[in-house]
Amino acid sequence: MNGQFDFLVIGDDEPSLAAAAAAAKAHARVALLTSGDRKKRASPASPAIANFVWRRLDLQDYDLTLEPVSARVTLLKDGAPVTTYASARDTADSLAEKGSPDHLLWRDFLEEMTVLGGAPAYAPKGYDKPGVPGVKAFAALLSDPALLEQAARLFGSCAGVLDDYFSDDRLRAHLSAHALAAGGQGDREAGSAQALTAFVDPDSWRVRVPNGGAALRAVLEQVCQDAGVETTLKKPVDAAANGKFTHVTFDGDDKIKVKHIFFATPASARQWGVGDGGHADFTVRFKLNDKVDAPLGDEGAIFQVIDDGADIQAARDAALQGKLCDRMPVEFEFTGNCEVIARSSYLPAAFFEDGEWRAWTGQDRQAAASIIRERLSSRMPGFATHIRRTETELSAPPSGVSPFAHCERVIIQPHRHNAISAAVKLIDQVIAGDD
Repeated sequence: MNGQFDFLVIGDDEPSLAAAAAAAKAHARVALLTSGDRKKRASPASPAIANFVWRRLDLQDYDLTLEPVSARVTLLKDGAPVTTYASARDTADSLAEKGSPDHLLWRDFLEEMTVLGGAPAYAPKGYDKPGVPGVKAFAALLSDPALLEQAARLFGSCAGVLDDYFSDDRLRAHLSAHALAAGGQGDREAGSAQALTAFVDPDSWRVRVPNGGAALRAVLEQVCQDAGVETTLKKPVDAAANGKFTHVTFDGDDKIKVKHIFFATPASARQWGVGDGGHADFTVRFKLNDKVDAPLGDEGAIFQVIDDGADIQAARDAALQGKLCDRMPVEFEFTGNCEVIARSSYLPAAFFEDGEWRAWTGQDRQAAASIIRERLSSRMPGFATHIRRTETELSAPPSGVSPFAHCERVIIQPHRHNAISAAVKLIDQVIAGDD
């Protein structure tokens, strides 16, 4: 692959593919760097696809059917599970049935989070990224008490917002777990409240392909191909800025020059040593000998395992200290075909031992997989006896220097629950800025 491109999109997850296809359909020249991992695997749930993305990518022309997950469920150590649904009424009714006094506040909570989610995200002076208001907008924020109050809420902690709303510790733990777990944040961290606003966005509700349907990733790969995206599997070995372009060299001496290097998710960037290196994402696929009964009998739900709300910040702190946490929050789902996919973002990017940092090893992967297996077994007794094989996937910074470490024109989308629609919106903002 050679030539000049507007974007080099790096990653082959759904948000990356959607962003690449959207850019190409907007007449940008797009290169896509993928891992080439084409193992036949059951697909986990993905963020919902907004109507504007569906139309933008002409997904009606492809054999694609998606159905929403049935519920979000948290399996705490003691007591009945906590469950919320896409429907506000169903959630309020479920909370009332379980005796939670907070069912009366559920709609008010959703409404405020929706308002906060629509508020502009302001940045400190000197921060220059596509789609982020500049110094004048920041000054306007300081002069408007209402906007200032919104910003204070957004830049506060998830725990602080939930403490203001709910008295039920179990409900607060449930919401923190589902809002924060995918991004590996702590509930006491400044700025973690923003995850709550994304959590209630309709496009953050996950969807999956029904049995026998075309995989979303495969469909988006086809959309990219049809839109003229040029795909490469070759490994980049160097990237150097030169004026308005970054010159990228690949194995085999292929070279391109590109205006923007685009990561649609922090996990994609992390794998190339770019962006936030504070934690790693770890996934375990449990291949089972036979069917295991899902908690509550609901194979269509997304489950979280935490002992109590304190697990979230404790696991985050351990990851930043370079340690594994035995009580790390774990998310899992059933995908059919006797498979369970479990994942956690509360793992260290690197390990700190004997006063030094070191990269992940095979032993570390085994230890992390063991903790996750035990977390699931604590909620599904006998689960471990059904495991036939495990496969692990790690998203952590590589050892050595990244070829993109010193690139100035790298764009990384922060963690978003609605990652597909957010990636398309961000790519549109960049294109508009180039015009």
